[in-house]
Amino acid sequence: VVPVATFGVLYIYPSTERSSLSKRINSELPFAVIHMSAISGSGIAPSEIFKIIGMSKEYPFLRREIRKVLNQINIYGYDLVTAVGNVSKSTPSTKLSELFNGIATTVNSGGSLPDFFEKRAETLLADYRMEREAFTKTAETFMDIYISVVIAAPMILMLLLIMISLTGMQTGF
Repeated sequence: VVPVATFGVLYIYPSTERSSLSKRINSELPFAVIHMSAISGSGIAPSEIFKIIGMSKEYPFLRREIRKVLNQINIYGYDLVTAVGNVSKSTPSTKLSELFNGIATTVNSGGSLPDFFEKRAETLLADYRMEREAFTKTAETFMDIYISVVIAAPMILMLLLIMISLTGMQTGF
């Protein structure tokens, strides 16, 4: 039993860690893209945008992925498009992968990076709001269930028992 359980844990743990990391990156991503949009609006080079985000401590989980891009640029000597493309293939977050692919496409095509960041920030923020609303609705549902089961059901049962005892019926309780 122990070897099978060990194998099961070692088989499942990496995927759960990857999904957990993906959720954390996705929660930081809308705000980081807004930050990138503000930085790119000042006309700074795209690699400097990654350096500023990578050196800040505001986004600890996104920072790891940004540092991978910076390492590929500074240590391996890749250009920004290649580095972003390589990291987009290995990142656990699909939203971050899409962002990196969009950055690569925008830089390759000569598009406006501030416009790209601004539009991507709007869509990511809208997705973030929708996720928060869904979470709120789920919490409301569980709150309603809790109120029904823990508070209302015992009160109704007590009222029924009181009414039965007042009428004088034999219940056997």
